[in-house]
Amino acid sequence: MFVYLADGYFYGMLAWLLAGGVGFWLLLRLRGQWRGQPKKINCVNAGLSLWMGLALLTSVELYFALIYDASDSFNMTNVSRKWFALHVDPVKQKHHIEIRPGEGLNIRDDRNYPTKLSKDQRHLVFFGDSFTFAQGVPEVRDRFSNRVRAALEPASNGKIVVSNLSDAGTDLFWVEGLMKTLFDNGHRVDTAVYVLCLNDIETFHERHRTYYQDLSKHSPTFFLFRDTYFFNWVYFRVKQATLKDVRGYFSFVQEYYSGEPWEKMSRKLDQMQTLCEANGTDFRIVIFPFLHNLGPEYPFREAHQKIVEYCRSRNIPVLDLEPELTPFAAKGLTVNRFDAHPNELAHRIAAEAMLRELLRDFSANGNP
Repeated sequence: MFVYLADGYFYGMLAWLLAGGVGFWLLLRLRGQWRGQPKKINCVNAGLSLWMGLALLTSVELYFALIYDASDSFNMTNVSRKWFALHVDPVKQKHHIEIRPGEGLNIRDDRNYPTKLSKDQRHLVFFGDSFTFAQGVPEVRDRFSNRVRAALEPASNGKIVVSNLSDAGTDLFWVEGLMKTLFDNGHRVDTAVYVLCLNDIETFHERHRTYYQDLSKHSPTFFLFRDTYFFNWVYFRVKQATLKDVRGYFSFVQEYYSGEPWEKMSRKLDQMQTLCEANGTDFRIVIFPFLHNLGPEYPFREAHQKIVEYCRSRNIPVLDLEPELTPFAAKGLTVNRFDAHPNELAHRIAAEAMLRELLRDFSANGNP
């Protein structure tokens, strides 16, 4: 059940609990033996107070290690890695797509990727990063692509097939490379929907080429912060609140849409559209907003408009989810306070908007 626990942590915690039990027993025995000796009793009581404090911290640590179940935006804490070990790794181990002989990738889904399609089937594939992957959402059936699948496939009697090829931490280059490999090896994609998260632009600026490697340099080396769950979680909460590059992350992204990174990103989108057209694939784009600061003063509205105008100038069907999601901002659309990825409600709203606006041509019989 707790296979995600490292051997060192498991045996270390077991030894700590045994030592705590023995220590408590000794303190109680000494208090009985030294009754009537105030100085010694005071020492025992101080020891018991220390023991209770350590017991409380140990209980909190065990809660974070065994019960608390949540991801975080940057996936740097041991708690977040535990979430992936519980909700992602077992699924990815079951579902593998062989793109070419001896080479493929594990995908997060509740069924195998369709490698063989009949001529009368239409294959709709969602590509993207952690937003499409549904980081923080435990059940894949709750993410937007699976909701779209549940709406389209039964109604079309199997003539529409919906897939999700995404992964956390990927970017446009990864998606383009995956598309090329699929096309080169005869995999059919009739409609490719690229789900664009606004931070996809970061890979087009030199500052962010080593951003996450730089963040990893702040990883703790002291075992209490490195190998635990609660203390590791607190360590990274403090770091993310104090590191300039983390606190200023979203202002960097906003800045990129008015400079050279946007020019580079738009050229890459041009290349992806050309790649799809050359392989008979319909290319569409969905824009996901940053959910944690939606509202009247949403700072990325101009960036959304720039992407929408770009898509329209290239005749790329586009759906901007910001107007769809903003009315629900007060209900909470993020996974948790420390993870700004879309939660189940946001995925449901996104799926409904896609079916209503972007995928209207997918009728019940699977034909345009």
